[in-house]
Amino acid sequence: MPSSSNTSNRDVALALSNLGLHTFPCGPDKRPRVASWLQSATANSSDIALKWNAYPDSIPGLPVGAHGLVVIDADRKPSGPDGVAAFTALCAKHGISLFETLVVETPNKGYHFYWKTVIPYGNSSGSLPDGIDVRGKGGYVIAPGSSLPDGRSYRIVQGSWDAIQPLPDALAAFLREKHTASLPALPSDTTALPVSDREREYAQAALVNEVAKLSAMTEGSGRNAALNDAAFALGTMDGWIDLNMASESLLAASVANGYVAKDGQAAAVNTITSGINAGRTTPRPPLSAPELEDFSDLMPFIERYKHKHGLVSSASSRHKRSVTIMQGSDIVEESISWLWEGYLPKGKLTLLAGAGGTGKSTIAFNLAATVTNGGVWPDGTRCKESGQVLIWSSEDDPADTIKPRLMAVGANDRRYGVIAGAVDENGDTCQFDPATDIESLREAVTRLGGVSLLIIDPIVTAITGDMHKANDVRRSLQTIVNFAAECDCAVLGITHFAKGTAGKNSAERVIGSQAFAAFARMVLVAAKEEDSDRRVFTRAKSNNSIDTGGYSYSIEALTLHQNIVATRVAWGEPLEGSSRSILSQVEGEDSGDRSKLVLAKKFLLETLANGPTPSKELFAHANEALGVSRDTLRRAQQGLGIIPRKLGMSAGWVWELPFQQR
Repeated sequence: MPSSSNTSNRDVALALSNLGLHTFPCGPDKRPRVASWLQSATANSSDIALKWNAYPDSIPGLPVGAHGLVVIDADRKPSGPDGVAAFTALCAKHGISLFETLVVETPNKGYHFYWKTVIPYGNSSGSLPDGIDVRGKGGYVIAPGSSLPDGRSYRIVQGSWDAIQPLPDALAAFLREKHTASLPALPSDTTALPVSDREREYAQAALVNEVAKLSAMTEGSGRNAALNDAAFALGTMDGWIDLNMASESLLAASVANGYVAKDGQAAAVNTITSGINAGRTTPRPPLSAPELEDFSDLMPFIERYKHKHGLVSSASSRHKRSVTIMQGSDIVEESISWLWEGYLPKGKLTLLAGAGGTGKSTIAFNLAATVTNGGVWPDGTRCKESGQVLIWSSEDDPADTIKPRLMAVGANDRRYGVIAGAVDENGDTCQFDPATDIESLREAVTRLGGVSLLIIDPIVTAITGDMHKANDVRRSLQTIVNFAAECDCAVLGITHFAKGTAGKNSAERVIGSQAFAAFARMVLVAAKEEDSDRRVFTRAKSNNSIDTGGYSYSIEALTLHQNIVATRVAWGEPLEGSSRSILSQVEGEDSGDRSKLVLAKKFLLETLANGPTPSKELFAHANEALGVSRDTLRRAQQGLGIIPRKLGMSAGWVWELPFQQR
């Protein structure tokens, strides 16, 4: 269970969400616990609660720049400059009142001073006394009110969120970048050959492409060389494109990828200028006919880019989007490839959802063991070939949970691996992030010789953004789906049921955006009967097979060597019916469902007292006369022990009371 301080930290994050402030979990070392922390920050209370369940010892980080805040960090250390005294004196000298903002005492007895700003200020070398840092351009601070594990806190000592004032002009003057470099004006070559509209559009497309590639680059990936190459390529198109506009776009891309923040704006300006000037000395020849034809496929993308950035008006667009139609005779039909027939399609995303305590992870590890050994599935069929399994879990420890559970079901430890994290360009270990690390994962899988199953526990860890927003979910899951298709592996994502959804359509109970269930090709669900060990596993949705039936199961504890205790799944009998009806048997029904069930049982007892009756007639009469659904009537049939019996090869089915059987 989380300690009181941890619970308090979650409450702080939830309180900040009420102010519209996004937070993300940090560890005791005050470093982000999640990859892409800025994109993972959220103000959604459900998402915050979920993250704190996954990281119970976390403290909330606050991305200050994203909220239009600038925070000045004044340190007070035993040995070194007194940043608090220096900053107080600086403010007093310029008539800046520290009583007009929010002040937070930090654990080292320093202070954080909060101001509002629309300008993303960062540290300005030499502009402030030693001991003072500025956080406001892509940085973060620990949220006010948070407590470290040792009990020290970020305590609000003055003001409130309502008291935060705009950054004083006198202080802003100290925070502006010093020695900033500007791009020199570049004259266009007016003596060149005539330029066609298509060549202008080609140059615009080249600029869009270069900016997109540069913006996505990270430290250590050769940003300076790539910037120089892009500038050179655009310089060869002098006359085709406004080189001043191109230079500004390249500089903006260098800000976006962090190059300017690390090496300075002057370095970026010099690289852009030298590259463009070098390119201008070797002008590009006019486009040939083949180049024009190849270029035509890019036009829809270019037009969308122009409209988005206001480069042209819709009325001036000369090129319309085209629609591609595949003739049925040209489509080569393919059968679905299954890892487990009817349950785990290869190359696609499957979800396994359920309430807490149903043993979803234990089920997943049981399936993993079957794959590693080429073993037998719950339906008695054999896994056609043994394969590699990868597990990406943010909730279970590999040493004390994942491996013991796999040992309990006899998994081949030479055929499974756990994604432990990633290593950045500086050699530092960080959390795996599919948004940036999926290509490295493909390379790792290639070295393994392929993978048959990838388990993601929970699937929400793969979402960059808000798990309740369909666009964020679809964009993140598309990366996973692409990986599954390219590697021809099944992906099993584990997730939870939303609270208060018992009795509803099973696939719609998945927590977060409905895009989770919509994007998955298969949704499997698990449920547990309260105060009992009875559990059920069933299909809630299937785009590629039937979506009914399932299996009962129980969770067994097993003691391994050195008193290590693990759990495993013991599969039971097969189940029939819809997922909703199967789950209702262990979860119960609401008052309306219960009354319908009572009515259905009464109807069956009265009707079948006269002898066996065709099931088709029973279904029709119950629905038309009583409003009882097929699922409810089946639950009543199973509850009363009514026996279905087929009259003959060409005849239908009848139901009869158990004591009527001869």
